Amino acid sequence: MKRKSEAQPEPKNPYPDPPGHLSDRSKRLWHELGPLHMRTLGRRTLFQAALEALDRAEDARVLIAADGLVAKTASTGALHLNPAVRVERESRTQFAKLWGSLDLNWDDPDGRVED
Repeated sequence: MKRKSEAQPEPKNPYPDPPGHLSDRSKRLWHELGPLHMRTLGRRTLFQAALEALDRAEDARVLIAADGLVAKTASTGALHLNPAVRVERESRTQFAKLWGSLDLNWDDPDGRVED
């Protein structure tokens, strides 16, 4: 039996918990891929930005599903593209660029591109 003084020290730099504002899906990705591939602060920062962009795109998709692709102006009756369409498109583009810059791939269970 070990004494308290002989207890194993905690790991030096355990992987941090995901930011609280991330969606459940992004938190799962944080836990699954982060400890394996995001060991530096720089990579973790890009990873967080990618997950935030993914969440933003999903939020915009939900708005589009509820409100439709176009909105009619009350005064003129003109149809305009729902602004959430642009937000979704730009957020997905940002996510894809960040994901690629981190050398991650959806096809591989470990999230890594084969070299």
